[in-house]
Parts: sequence; structure tokens; C-alpha cells
Amino acid sequence: MQLLQLLVGRERYRYWCGGTVRKDKLAVFAEKMSKRYPLTRNARQRSYDRKRGLACVQLLVRPAVGDNVQWWLVSTSGKGGLADPVSPDAQVARHADSKAGHVVVDDYVLMYATKPLVPYKCKDGDSGVVGEPQSPERGAAHEKPSQTSTWTWKLRGDAVTALQAAVEEECARLAFGTEGASAWGLRGLLAAQRHRPLFSGVRNQVLELHRFARKQWARRRDSWLHLHPGMAERYGDAAGQLPSLKVTLTQQLPLMVRMKVYDAPPASLRSLCTSTQDE
Repeated sequence: MQLLQLLVGRERYRYWCGGTVRKDKLAVFAEKMSKRYPLTRNARQRSYDRKRGLACVQLLVRPAVGDNVQWWLVSTSGKGGLADPVSPDAQVARHADSKAGHVVVDDYVLMYATKPLVPYKCKDGDSGVVGEPQSPERGAAHEKPSQTSTWTWKLRGDAVTALQAAVEEECARLAFGTEGASAWGLRGLLAAQRHRPLFSGVRNQVLELHRFARKQWARRRDSWLHLHPGMAERYGDAAGQLPSLKVTLTQQLPLMVRMKVYDAPPASLRSLCTSTQDE
């Protein structure tokens, strides 16, 4: 997911197609794709191709779970790529920034997420007055707007709807639950969401799900306390309380950092094809 985000976003491999192939057919499939597209070009050669108006194409393969492997072919614009009308796969290629062309992996969709614009903050050097001018005068100290848009993974809309329904069900059952190894109920459900890959889009959605859960549970908490008087006596006001959003944000949702994509030593597509043939 991280590599797809990097290629589609920063590296502008916006055209793509994908699917699944049996792992014992992966070597044949990779050979077929390498004859269609310049998959074996190294980074320096791809940079040279871009300057000449040629497309860069890369094949990504997800390690097999079961009998099939999932694959994505991503391409920049230019001659010889998926955007080329004469490309063998031009009819099935999609643009990652189009409404119907987003890259999807399981519950996640890769999108160009737009955030509210953060305006300029300008402090006049003489008066010290802080304002938000459209064009700060010369000599005034000002801060540039923060990044307002980014390529990020988000949960699909139907996945969010299903999670909200699950929260409502746990609340209706008064299943406050627990976290940890024997997690169950509402708390277990929320804890599981915090273990998702916390790209910025997913992180925000998980936090919003916690906000939704707090509102739903607040309506049921008194009923839960009535059923568990011992818990109310033991823990007082903390009994049956979900953590505040501040605690969730600062203590339970660590920031996602860029991780090393490759194994050590790195596994190449060639080695993956070889291993599937050996099986």
C-alpha cells in the first residue's frame, strides 16, 4: 500500500490496471507483461525515458495468500504506457484520480484527499498586528499555508458504513467489552480499528469512528451501569466510559511513519516468480 501510494502520488504513475493470477502462472504472466511494457528499466533509465516523452511502467505483486497473487500495473503518461491508445491494455486502464478509477486494496481506496486551506498568517513587523492578508506587504513576517492536499489511503465508503452499523449493534447489545488478547464488544471493535495501517486518511476516519461510538454509547451507558452496579461502585464516574478523543488521538493513535518497503535482503519479482515455480 505504501509503495502504491508513493508511485501513484509523488511519482505520477496515475494510470493503472490490476487483477489476480494463480501463483503458479506468475512467471508466465510477468514475462508476458515485460514484453508489452518496459518493466525492466532501472531508475536512471526511467528518468531518461520521461525526458523523451516515453512512459514508465512498473508491476507490483502482492505475495500470495492461497492460490492467487494480486497484481497492479502502474504507468505514467507517455508513449508505450497504459495511457497510449495503442497499448494492449488501454481499454481496461483506469486513471487513479478519476471517480471510478481509484486504486482499491481490500477495505482501502487510494485517493487525492483535499483538506481545508490554511490561510496565511501575517504579523506586521511594525505594529505587531496579526492578520490574514491575501498578499502580505513587503517586510512582513508570514507563514505559508500548510499542505492542503495529499495522496492517501482511506477506508471505502461501504466499509465505514459497515463499521458504524457494527458500533450501533454493540451499543444496542450493551456490549461494552474489553481490549487486549480477549478483546470483544465495543471496545474490542474500536481497538481493532486502531491496528489498521494508519495513513492520514484512515487515521482521520478511525478517529471519527471513535467520535461516533462515543455518541452512540453515551445513550446506552446508564442502562449498562444499571446492569453492572458492581462496576459502577468500583470505578465510579470512570465505569463504562470510553476514552476521550484527546486520549485516543494522543495515546492510542500513533502517527504513521514511512516504513522500509522491502525485505532484508529485498525480494524481487524475479525471485518471487522462481519461488512460485518451485512450489
